[in-house]
Order: sequence, then structure tokens, then C-alpha cells
Amino acid sequence: MDEGSPPYSTNKTIRLRISDVNDHAPMFPQQYLNAFITENNSPGMSLLSVKANDKDSGNNARISYFLEDSQLNGMSASAYFSVNAESGVIHAVRSFDYEQTKEFHIRVKAQDGGSPPLSSNVTVKILIQDQNDNPPQVLYPVQTGGSLVAEMVPRSADVGYLVTKVVAVDVDSGQNAWLSYKLQKATDRALFEVGLQNGEIRTIRQVTDKDAVKQRLTVIVEDNGQPSRSATVIVNVAVADSFPEV
Repeated sequence: MDEGSPPYSTNKTIRLRISDVNDHAPMFPQQYLNAFITENNSPGMSLLSVKANDKDSGNNARISYFLEDSQLNGMSASAYFSVNAESGVIHAVRSFDYEQTKEFHIRVKAQDGGSPPLSSNVTVKILIQDQNDNPPQVLYPVQTGGSLVAEMVPRSADVGYLVTKVVAVDVDSGQNAWLSYKLQKATDRALFEVGLQNGEIRTIRQVTDKDAVKQRLTVIVEDNGQPSRSATVIVNVAVADSFPEV
């Protein structure tokens, strides 16, 4: 505007462009994440995707993802997992065994393209889920090669007499390790029964003189997995009052 009388004026619009400075680090929505994978997985299987956001723009907001180097079971984390630098997808490098390792903790770093770059990280807890890949193992009676080991039942035994107990374990977890015991075969099915939950073999009637001295029972132990796995054990029983009689 000039100072004449009358004054004259003109105007000019000036557009100011604010250039971005890399003053914001990438941020994850959460500091901790959980991922689940069933054991015996295929190598290369994707577990989950991590994603960070950056309030800057352009290269300052272009994010790359990296697996931070750490030791897992004495080996580098990269021997177990990998992270796609662009998508943030975490992959399993190898197949896992629940019975060896049940969980891992890794850290993923998100780094922007600024100069200097800024970064943040997220901790991922990877839980290995059990699969029913182990059959029950019978601990007792011990199955010997050629020798015949027999449990003795006196002929005076009454109903409910405890002959022996089948003991088995399953190294799987949860319902995959819940065991049940069933009598599969027997010389005399009317003489013995097996406790479904405890594996106890008991008489279900009174022993008589007519019962054969040599009794052979086949017990099957099943877990509760889907599908279930099983093991069988042979139990030899001698119905007699003394070893000479046997």
C-alpha cells in the first residue's frame, strides 16, 4: 500500500511449504505381542505380522523391519525366525518340538528411512502348541524280552482283589496326555477288570479252583488326543497260592 491520497495497493499470496524433519520414531500399537504355532510346523510358515506407524512423511516415514539379534537356546534368533523387511511378517525358519521348547521371546525393530534413522521395537512371545505326536509309554509292568514275569493271585482272592497296576505316562501336554486304560483281551474276561483312569487290575469275582493257573491279559493305554494314540502291554497272571504250584 502506498501513502498517496487516495492510497493504492496490491497484494500477493505467498504459499509456505513446511518441509518434514525426521522427528518421530516409528511406533508399534503394543509393546508386547503373542503368536501361536503348533509343533511339527512346516519351515517357512508365517506366524503373524507386526506393523508400526510413523507420523513423519516421505522417506522419514518409510519403515523397514528387522529381527534383533539375540540368543535363543544357545543359537542366534535368526536360526529360528525371520522377518520380512517390508511387510513385517514373521516366519518360522524351522520346525518346532513342544517337548523340547515351549516358548520363545524375540524382538522386532521398526526403523524409518530418515537421516539419521529413528527406530523402536516390539517384543513377540511365540508359544509352541502341543500336538499329539507321542504315544503313551508303559512304565510298569516292564516288558522283558523272553522271560515271563507274572503277578500271583491266591485262589482265596475275593472280589476286588488288587492284582497289579499298569503305570503309563505321556510326554505330551493337556488332554493329549490324559490316559485311559482298557482290557483289550483276556484269558477269562469274567475274572478281571481294569480301572479306566487308574490302570488297576482287580478281580471282579471270587477266584475258584477251576480257574486256570495261567492267565494272560492285554491292556491298551490310550491318550485323549485327536486322533488318539495308544500302547499295549501284556500282563501275565498266575492264579496260585505258591510258586511250586506255578
